[in-house]
Amino acid sequence: MIRWPYALILSLTGAVCGSLPSASSVEPLIDGGHYKRAREVLNTRLHENPNDAYALYLASKDKESFGDLHGATVAAEKAVALDPRNPDFHAQLAECYAYTAEKSSWVRAISLVHQMKDQISAALSVQPHHTDTLLVAMMFYFHAPRLAGGDRQKAHEIAHEIVSNDPRWGYLAEARLAQEEASDTQIETTLKQAVRADPTHYRAVYELARFYCCVARTPNIQEAERAGRLLLKMDASRAGGYAILASSYATAHRWSDLDDIIEACRKGAGDDLAPFYEAAKVLIREHQDLPRAQKYLATYLTQEPEGREPSWAEAKGLLKRAQ
Repeated sequence: MIRWPYALILSLTGAVCGSLPSASSVEPLIDGGHYKRAREVLNTRLHENPNDAYALYLASKDKESFGDLHGATVAAEKAVALDPRNPDFHAQLAECYAYTAEKSSWVRAISLVHQMKDQISAALSVQPHHTDTLLVAMMFYFHAPRLAGGDRQKAHEIAHEIVSNDPRWGYLAEARLAQEEASDTQIETTLKQAVRADPTHYRAVYELARFYCCVARTPNIQEAERAGRLLLKMDASRAGGYAILASSYATAHRWSDLDDIIEACRKGAGDDLAPFYEAAKVLIREHQDLPRAQKYLATYLTQEPEGREPSWAEAKGLLKRAQ
């Protein structure tokens, strides 16, 4: 099996929804990480019209967020067949092929790589600097084995191209590459550039906050808290800000603040309990207050996880470590 970490692709491209009609009620839900809500709307839309190319495209993104790669691929293939001139659809299908290749045998993976490249070419022929497409291509070149066409220099060139045409996502792309090659100082600098490119971009602020609390070799809880509070001001219905603050307070052993932010999460973003999982993960890692960690994980297991969040299996595995 080829092991290419295409989860990194998902973490970047999953938030870019393209330039399709903004009147849809689904696109903002997916953009905001509300995949369960989006799924309900999309199921209704596709029941009424199974050939709604836009709904199929969004359904592919939604299915992918829940780990249903086969369903995501089928939906994306239908969207492309219905509207072959839409670069967003080609980019999504390329991503599905790339992620499936990671989990496939060499023979199957090589075929999928060819299909992925075809979709990348199709998207870029319509829109030469299409961000989602370039992100998929960048991560392929960065992580693929050389025998399959991997080329890290090419990956960096693509990241620079994205910076030139879409700075906020370009700097996030460069930061993603830097996480595997550069120092914390370089990662922080690049993430700050992403925030400066667009201070209202939720994802840029989130990635900088996550760096401070969870990625840097030496966490900066003060900066993580500042950015986490900013995320809540930007959108209190999303779990990201709560998760950053929960992780930060657990790391700092600020139990009262942790209790407060966990309760705020219940009220503000109760359909995504990821902050409970993230706080428990910190407590278990540091062997602190394991009964609290067990309680948080038990709560996390009371409802279906949101898309792109830890699965029940992951939560149960973490719970075993706390017992």
